[in-house]
Amino acid sequence: MPKSSTEDLESFLRRQDAGALIEVLLELAHDHEPVRARLARMQLASRPDKLAAAFKKTLTSWKRSTRYYEYREASAFGRQLEDWLDQVAHELQPMDPGAAVALFEAFIEADAAWFDRADDSDGAIGNTVRSACQHWLQAAAACETPADVWAERLFKLYEGDEYGAREHLLRHAHLLLDEAALRRLVAVGESRLVEALAKSAGVSTASRVPYEVISAASALSLLSESLRDPDIRVRATLQYSPNPNPLQRQDFVRAYMDADRPADALAWLQESWGHLEGSRQSLLAEVLERLGRFEESLPIRQRAFEESLSIFDLERWLEHMPLLSQPQARDHARQMALDHESPASAAILLLHLGETEAAESRLLTGASLLDGRSYESLVPLAKALRSHDCPRGEAAIYRALLVGILDRANSTAYGHAARYWARLDEIAAAGTSLEPLPPHEAFVGEIRTRHARKTAFWARVSGTRRVEPDAGGAAEADEDLLA
Repeated sequence: MPKSSTEDLESFLRRQDAGALIEVLLELAHDHEPVRARLARMQLASRPDKLAAAFKKTLTSWKRSTRYYEYREASAFGRQLEDWLDQVAHELQPMDPGAAVALFEAFIEADAAWFDRADDSDGAIGNTVRSACQHWLQAAAACETPADVWAERLFKLYEGDEYGAREHLLRHAHLLLDEAALRRLVAVGESRLVEALAKSAGVSTASRVPYEVISAASALSLLSESLRDPDIRVRATLQYSPNPNPLQRQDFVRAYMDADRPADALAWLQESWGHLEGSRQSLLAEVLERLGRFEESLPIRQRAFEESLSIFDLERWLEHMPLLSQPQARDHARQMALDHESPASAAILLLHLGETEAAESRLLTGASLLDGRSYESLVPLAKALRSHDCPRGEAAIYRALLVGILDRANSTAYGHAARYWARLDEIAAAGTSLEPLPPHEAFVGEIRTRHARKTAFWARVSGTRRVEPDAGGAAEADEDLLA
């Protein structure tokens, strides 16, 4: 037991006898291979060449392995690779950064061995390669080698990327190269883009740009992030797309905003973006706010709120509004909610505005319009209503959810339906009048009549069948969504 509840582990360990700690470490090493391996590497601390050889041996064994990692195993494999990278960085790099660079480089160049042997649907392997790129940059920066040497080596390593996971080499190149070296690298990249464009003359069209051109432009875009200079990205894109499309314009705007250059971003927000017009309006409002032009941004924010009726858009509208104008805006929002066709959306907004009774009333008068399939919004709303002591509104929602599940015969959600049934019983037992909703007894009778043959559901209601996921885990997945 610790000496006191406030003593941290480090303080506790420092008070212990060295002999006792040795015994504990030996015991752990005997039972746990990672501890044993860590202690073995500690024995090589004074021999970085031996330590590097040990790390290389592990890397080589992975590269030679033919084991394939399915989706559920890929994340663990990624963590294993990540742990190796961290060990090289923490144990070898301080003593021999050059050896660490060589190991990180070998790891990056072996990326095919990682990607081809794992289902990387969740991106764990890709993130590990990106981490290796960042480790490479940091280890290289610790070496006493001229920047020009690193620039050429870095670009060559980046160009060998066949899986799209080495972008950190250029995106974070500032960890290794100073601005002058980065600018020289940009000049090289721009020359390559010009060459690629020349070779593709007569082949490139608005809908089809050769890979070589896109690759050169992408490298320049990554370098622009490292230098925090969006002009590089814009110049590169305009080389092959002189009339940039909405996605490219959006990219320009965000790059200028990230670089804290809102005035330059504004130039790309003047024309309609077609199917991305909503994004343009949102970015335009943000740019105007960054420029202090709130009189122009407020109408944009108001229109966005009126179209969505979302709490997020309401708060963005109120954020830069004069305090004296906010009560009127909130009244407008309240009226918008009362007039809105969706009772659930209206109730969510009214609760946010502190209009508890109005929220419940809107649900009761619009109960027939509640869509029981919208569990991602209805379940949190029901919980919020319970916290505000609004049992009638809560009942309206749980009825809609229950009916939605039973009408669709969604057996994987019967466990949730049984819980909604139990909560409806609790509300009825409290004696609260549910008007204008039909009485609880009438609702129960209708459900029993319409769904009498759904024995799996009634078994859950009666407690004779335990709520559990099906063989494929579908109910468990629903639980995550409905929670």
